[in-house]
Amino acid sequence: MLFTLPISLVALAFQALLVAAFSGDLVRRNSSGFVSVQDGAFQLDGRFYRFYGTNAYWAHTMTDNELNTLFSDIANAGFRVVRTWAFNDVPSKPASGPYFQILSGGSATVNEGPDGLQRLDKVVACAQKYGIRLILTLTNNWNPERPAPASGIPRGSLQNDYGGIDAYIRNFKPGGTHDLFYTHPIIIDAFKYYVKAVVSRYASNPTILAWELGNDLRCSSTVPASPDCNPKTITQWAAKISGYIKELDNKHLITTGDSGFFCLECPKLFANTSTPKRPALEGPSFDGSFGIDTEDLVSIPSIDFGSFQISPEQMQLFPAIPGADKTDQLLGNGGRWIEVHSQTTGLSEKPQVLLSAGVLTKSNCKFFVANDQVEPQPENVACYGVEDFEATYAVSSWGSASLNGNVNGVLEANWIQIQPGLSRRGTMNRRQEPGRYDGAATNLNTRLFALDAPPV
Repeated sequence: MLFTLPISLVALAFQALLVAAFSGDLVRRNSSGFVSVQDGAFQLDGRFYRFYGTNAYWAHTMTDNELNTLFSDIANAGFRVVRTWAFNDVPSKPASGPYFQILSGGSATVNEGPDGLQRLDKVVACAQKYGIRLILTLTNNWNPERPAPASGIPRGSLQNDYGGIDAYIRNFKPGGTHDLFYTHPIIIDAFKYYVKAVVSRYASNPTILAWELGNDLRCSSTVPASPDCNPKTITQWAAKISGYIKELDNKHLITTGDSGFFCLECPKLFANTSTPKRPALEGPSFDGSFGIDTEDLVSIPSIDFGSFQISPEQMQLFPAIPGADKTDQLLGNGGRWIEVHSQTTGLSEKPQVLLSAGVLTKSNCKFFVANDQVEPQPENVACYGVEDFEATYAVSSWGSASLNGNVNGVLEANWIQIQPGLSRRGTMNRRQEPGRYDGAATNLNTRLFALDAPPV
């Protein structure tokens, strides 16, 4: 376990794990340079591949020099994978800054110019330069409409400020429910039109680790769901879109991008087995309330690995324990969430990736904007965060739990760094500062995940 132990003791603890982990080696089978899945695990050039990385959703909004600093610093920190937004939907051309697609007047226009997808080209090229692989996210569940007058927060500062599912709803079916994105033929065709523009662009580039259908997919957002939306709705959509991507690009992996919610008693479209229900696995994270059945999603033939996220300030993963310390529950539930998803790996025989792991600290409460909001909370509203050392412990211990379980990749939430390259991004979504890699324990996680060894 990674507590606030001296680094020598931490290193000794992990050394024992490494001895066991190196008990076997995989034969080199190919040299395609593309990450693949075999026997329930990632492979690269015929060898077991596991990764530790970070999120930088805003990468395409940076200048060339800023991008170079960003990826240089990330690579120097030992991170191997970056997850970033590959979409930027707007209702009209902005006064400044990049945009990838205009959704207006019931139509969609993809911008392939210098302030459009060519900015994404720069991201891919810079990542390739520094040996970083990318998970490219194609849309977002969250895109609350900004009130008039417009917020003083600059466009692109929030991760929910790049368009997404509700931007399609506002354009093609104004006043419609959120889940029309998954069912309405015109909207599905519009999304496929954008997907084709992006996927075809990088179909032969091994810098892309995977395509992610959408961040934190759900039946609802700030826009409500219809009474008909259920886990099958999103599962059927994911099967359709992932199958379409495979037609365009059969070299890259695909994941859904959901937060890992279960529906343990739901009838399945694709999964043959389900995690047994038990009293510890109750509540909305396990009953399909969010319209997600992560076990069914990962069982879709055209989905290559499962996804889940840990964001304790925005989701209560397990029922509260009366009388227990709130911080202990908040941090401990992340480890339990990883354990449950490690079981899913065994049942599905596909890898699992923790796409975003972060926790809000007290020092960052004033900056934090929830997924369904466009402004920070007023100062007179209580904000619950943890101490900085608790955040360091949480992310480090979650990495450790993933390393020792059946989780093949972990991405920390929202890269922020002050030194050495000053690659800081002014984001109002920040939960951790400075970058967690600065802690000895997390830096050790980075090195261990980089090793070519199976989990113990």
